[in-house]
Amino acid sequence: MTVVVGLYRLALAAITLVALFWRPSTGLHLTVEDYVYFTNQSNLLMALAMLWGAATAFARRPDPPTWVFGAVTLFLLITGLVSYFILDPSPPGEEIIALGLTKAQIVHRLTPIATTLHFVLMVPHRRLRVRNAAWWLLYPVAYCAFTTVRGVVSPGSDYPYGFVDVSELGYGGLMLNVLVYGVGFFVLGLVVVGVDRLLPARAVLGRRDDDAAAPPAASPSDVPEPAR
Repeated sequence: MTVVVGLYRLALAAITLVALFWRPSTGLHLTVEDYVYFTNQSNLLMALAMLWGAATAFARRPDPPTWVFGAVTLFLLITGLVSYFILDPSPPGEEIIALGLTKAQIVHRLTPIATTLHFVLMVPHRRLRVRNAAWWLLYPVAYCAFTTVRGVVSPGSDYPYGFVDVSELGYGGLMLNVLVYGVGFFVLGLVVVGVDRLLPARAVLGRRDDDAAAPPAASPSDVPEPAR
């Protein structure tokens, strides 16, 4: 089953990287401006984590820390939920990238579901703490700071999302959004931690690192005879 987990991680990383960096009509697609968007940043982080995890699975080495997979799961859940509930639908007519899906469908729908499934089934659990949710929150907050500074330094640049658009919201509105979304994202991080605490300690699929790390049981011949 370890090979299955490695293949799953490799396939998820591959389709994500294809969606981010390739277009059937033009080939390789690399635009720095695309990585102003949280969607692309979070998907890239997830793909790198999956490549790391695939390498350890194939090499039968210990997996990346559970908090790494927890972090990318949270970031992809944020991406999926914000896309579903807040962002406008993608315009029709986007070209198909892979599996009959457009880039938007892959990075907004497929990868959040696939990453969550991976976290539930292929990661050892009961290793996360509340402090992990607090640490994970630093990235979304830093992202908001980045978009604000970018808007101030480069006034002609568009804000990537309406809920961080200082030109429309003002700084008071921005701070309110940061507070509201920050609380929401922290609660979502707590949900990830809570799910981790409820699931079995051993991964449902893949290598059981706890078993691999455990010392071998002593054979009867290894047990010393009692002193006489």
